[in-house]
This record gives sequence, C-alpha cells and structure tokens, in this order.
Amino acid sequence: MTEQIGRLPHALLLAGPEGGGKQQFALSLAARLLCEKAAGSEEACGKCPSCIWFSGGNHPDFRLIEPGGDEQEDADVDSAQGTQKKKSEQIRINQIRALDGFLGIGTHRHGFRVIVIRPAEAMNHATANSLLKALEEPSSSTLFILITNSRRRLLPTILSRCQTLSLSKPSTDEALAWLRENGTPHAEELLAHAGGMPLAALGEAGDWDRLDGFYRDLAQLEHAGPVAIAGRWESWLKENKEGESAVDKRKLVIWMQKWVFDLIMMKQSGATLFHAHKSLEVRAASSRASISTLIDCYNDLTRIRAVAQHPLNPRLFLEDMLSRYARAALSGR
Repeated sequence: MTEQIGRLPHALLLAGPEGGGKQQFALSLAARLLCEKAAGSEEACGKCPSCIWFSGGNHPDFRLIEPGGDEQEDADVDSAQGTQKKKSEQIRINQIRALDGFLGIGTHRHGFRVIVIRPAEAMNHATANSLLKALEEPSSSTLFILITNSRRRLLPTILSRCQTLSLSKPSTDEALAWLRENGTPHAEELLAHAGGMPLAALGEAGDWDRLDGFYRDLAQLEHAGPVAIAGRWESWLKENKEGESAVDKRKLVIWMQKWVFDLIMMKQSGATLFHAHKSLEVRAASSRASISTLIDCYNDLTRIRAVAQHPLNPRLFLEDMLSRYARAALSGR
C-alpha cells in the first residue's frame, strides 16, 4: 500500500473480522503518510517531528473519530459529581461536523491530512449522511480511513464513495508463527480462543491467568455456586494502578458466549471452535445439558452483552449471568 501513496483514494474502507489488524494497519498507514522523512515503500521513521507528534497522539493533521470521543468533559463532570454514565456506543453527528473546521484549513506540515473513523458502523443514518458531504467533496491531500467489522451495516452511499480493502484472516501456521515471534505464551490456545485472529489473541495474552481461572471456576460452579464465583470475577473488574480495568463485564460475557457456543457445537458435531485445548472439559459439560437450554442460554448472553457497558452493579450482573448459565448447563439432558 505504501508503494501506491501517490495513487491513494480519498476514502479507504478497511473491512474484515475483529482482531484482524485493521486498526493497526490504519494507524501505520496514517503514520507513514504524515512522516516527513519516509519515501517510497519505507515505513514511518518514528523520529521526525511529525512522527513524534503522531506517537504522542497530538498530530495537528490527524483525527481519530470513535464512539465517546467527545465525552471526556462530560465524564470529568460526572466523576466530580460521583455519578456514572454509560459510554456512548455511537459516533455522534457533532464529531463529524467538527471536521468541517479541520478540513477547511491548510495542513500544518504541508503534507497529508488523515482522518480515521472506527468502527464505521457506529455511525447512525444521520451521522453517516453528515460524513457524505466530506466524502463527496474531498479536500486535496486528505485521506479518510474507515474501519469496519461489518460492511453490510454501512450505508450503500458510504460504500460507494470508498475503496474497500479486505483484510483476510491469516492461516493458522502464519498466525502462530507471528505470535511466537512476538513472544506470546500459550499461543495456540489463545489463537483458538480468538477465532484464529492473531491480534485479538495477542491482546488477550495478558488475560491468560484470568482466562485459566475462568475455566476452573466454571468447572467448580455446581459446588461453589454463582454467588461465590461472581465475587471472584468481580475482583477482576477492579481498576489497576493505571486506572483501566484489565477485564471488563463485556469481555466476561464474550468468554461465556464462546464457551456456551462450543458446548452447542460439541453436542451437534463433536467438535469445538474456540476450545480445542479444553475438548474433554467441553464434552463433559455439554453432556449434562440439553441443546435447547444451551441455545436459550446463548441467546440470553447475547442480550446480556448488549447491556454490559451500562453502569450496572457488577456483582449482581455477574451473579445473574452465572445463574443463567448454571440453570442451562446443570439442568440435565
């Protein structure tokens, strides 16, 4: 792609499954376009003023548009007042409108101007229509990079104004080799759990101990009970010293969904998708439940996942999720 910089479209849509490297590709391309020293197929130098600005997150010719990107001030007020709001899952129309001023002036470094929008499907109809004007009347030396996990959720008018680049999933051997080159322990297990997506697997490497504890807790659920296990999982949600939760409620729901999905797969086909390294445990757990109750449980988890980012009491949230799973998985055939 960097070899074709002179022929780049004004809008590029990066499409592919989650964890496939779309975000990293977009940011690498943006860094290369803004770099003042790189030429031809060279990567961003990482040392020039533009690269230093970019790595610091304050390059004047770069904008990152994502859900909740304009909510920090509100969040600060809420924090001061002791209240908590659910972070928006949508890109707001005022975030797109704010680009008018950015696009209406010349670039600070007399080079490219780059706008990354992720995920593009987080724009509702009105927000997407607001973006259309900028896509229809592109400024010179400006590149929009839209990132999506689902092209079908985008307006046809958006799709028609972007050149799509599909980032496919690498082979298992390629993904494992890359993970091992990056020193990732438990690479095979993490890659399977991530559905074969290497960057998603790398992102979960730091959660391995909790993921291993997750499996142990599910095996002990009948004896320990949902309340005790929910208490253990709640401790995983506590903020670390950097102020960010290492594991959040949504991630725990996704782990549970993957587990229940494999219980269903085991009953239907005798195989697993995410837990090849736990096939014996999956087989034992699936043998105790009916497929209808497991499907109902999976559907419940889908609904629970939709509200996981709401400011709900985490202990009650986890107790409810575990109780639903217990009723399904321990109900007998």
